[in-house]
Amino acid sequence: MPTNNYVECSFWNFDSLFQPQQHPARDSHDTFFLSDPEISDINNTVESCYIDKVRTVHSQGAFGSRGYQSPWLIEEAEKNLLRTHTTAVSARMLHALSKKVGEIFLQ
Repeated sequence: MPTNNYVECSFWNFDSLFQPQQHPARDSHDTFFLSDPEISDINNTVESCYIDKVRTVHSQGAFGSRGYQSPWLIEEAEKNLLRTHTTAVSARMLHALSKKVGEIFLQ
């Protein structure tokens, strides 16, 4: 896994791992947010259907979960930060590999 990318957006570092956007660990005293570049354009780097699934699980729930019953903001997910853990890399890789599973079985 490519763990040499230390700058990550909040989407992969927190949202894709279903940490609420209001969680205290996302505060500036626990996370180092970047000012340059301040945000990532995840609409151009992550499929909109995947963003929608993450948004739905956070705000409404799915798969037996009630979700957090609070608004999910794309602006919060786009914030760049110094990666706080390597699980963000795992989430990104699992998503990439999930797209290849169909390709493998269709051959």
